[in-house]
Amino acid sequence: MRKVMVCLLGMILFLGTVFYTGTAEAREWTILGPRALGMGGAGVAVADDVTASYWNPAAYGFFGAEDNTEPDERDWSWSLGAGVGSQIHEDLGGELNKILQFDYDALDNGQIAADKVADFLQLVNELKTFDENKNRAATIFADGRFGLQVGHFGVGGYTFADISAKGDLDLVNIAPVGAGTTGTDLITQFSTTDNFNDGTAAPAGDWYFDSATKNDMISSIAGMPGWDTTSATNYVQATDYGLYQSQQSGESIPSDITSDITTVAQLASDAQTGGSFADNQSRLLFKGIATMEVPLTYGYAVNDNLAIGGNLKYMKARVYNTSVKIFNTDFGDALDVARKDYEDSQNIGVDLGLLYRFGDNLRVGMVGRNLNSPKFDMKRLLPGDRDYIREDLQLRSGFAYKVLGFLTLAADLDITKNKTTVSGDYKSQNLGGGVEADLRILKLRGGMYKNLAEDDIGLVYTAGIGLDLWIINLDLGASMASERDELDGNDYPKETRVELALSMLF
Repeated sequence: MRKVMVCLLGMILFLGTVFYTGTAEAREWTILGPRALGMGGAGVAVADDVTASYWNPAAYGFFGAEDNTEPDERDWSWSLGAGVGSQIHEDLGGELNKILQFDYDALDNGQIAADKVADFLQLVNELKTFDENKNRAATIFADGRFGLQVGHFGVGGYTFADISAKGDLDLVNIAPVGAGTTGTDLITQFSTTDNFNDGTAAPAGDWYFDSATKNDMISSIAGMPGWDTTSATNYVQATDYGLYQSQQSGESIPSDITSDITTVAQLASDAQTGGSFADNQSRLLFKGIATMEVPLTYGYAVNDNLAIGGNLKYMKARVYNTSVKIFNTDFGDALDVARKDYEDSQNIGVDLGLLYRFGDNLRVGMVGRNLNSPKFDMKRLLPGDRDYIREDLQLRSGFAYKVLGFLTLAADLDITKNKTTVSGDYKSQNLGGGVEADLRILKLRGGMYKNLAEDDIGLVYTAGIGLDLWIINLDLGASMASERDELDGNDYPKETRVELALSMLF
């Protein structure tokens, strides 16, 4: 019987890991609790208290054993905890800062003043650069939990929140004309020289560029659809004079300004018609989900080494799908606005886990969350948006190995590539692990994890500490990415998380 069970579990883990190529929508796997976070996100085979209802409900099959000699055979446990975290994807902070450094109020009055031409060209170019990567985003996480385990049964409450902000850049409303202008020919407006000199035609002559440089730009632009030599000449002359005025007013002109000029011309060619830059609709899109789960947990020991378990969960979700204009908006203020625009709905979820013990030291497990892929209502925001968001099946496997009686080595792997609130293209598939040293009263933890599906954040280091005061335990865990980015004027690690928990174990 034992050999059959070992082979069955091994086949499930192997086939799930190797052949599963699906994706899960909505949220990445949440690293719940300070112990798992401190050990690099490993929890599937590690959790031996009430938190196993999340990490692997199969552990409940070993709880309440008559001899109660092992930590994973405890009679009952109780836990209260919370955590927060953030991620900055694809250098969103740096790119957003490049946009917000410009004084939009000085550029949204219709025709551009000559000494603001450099700012205008650079800002429109930065909008295009930002828009080229759809995965530029910032994500905020939060979780809270309360749970009670008695023998093979458990009940609790979990909350998970995951909301992302990313750009939706307007590359059509870029004409240097008065507010309210719509459906105008962009090339005509860009080749009208007084639009770049506050209503006065730009004078002839070479001002900032020499003739050769201007002729090269004219030749390049004139070859774009919709442009000709006359319109390209007028546009280049207007920007030439404007850059000279910007330089005279003390502005620093970037060395690649010729590239900015041709980029803006290409945008006009691509769009053909558009509206005033004063009415530019570039915005931050906020998408996310906050879920409350109330699981009823049960675990069953098939034999001394193999256990199965599951959750039947009531789920209530609040789904966010809204937007806020980028210009003149503080990121924190934008997040506050987004949090007030949501749809509420409810559903049922099902989880299932397997756990096998190889003797006293090695445990291997796999868990599937949301096997039924519950859906929740979502407001449509963009063309093509659905009116729901779905939390698809998530599969995760892990092992834990005890060394020298006081060291536990553990690792977890996301089998599914989980979609995120960042975008439909950005995936999460974390591999992580770590170690715990049990020094009786004091527990020390360390580890690391990495998203194998993306490389924008890099390696994330983790650490944690636990105090075992007989039946009362206090635990703290934290993580920090090795790479950093800037957001809203402040420097942050690209990923950070903190988890805190108070628990009682018997």
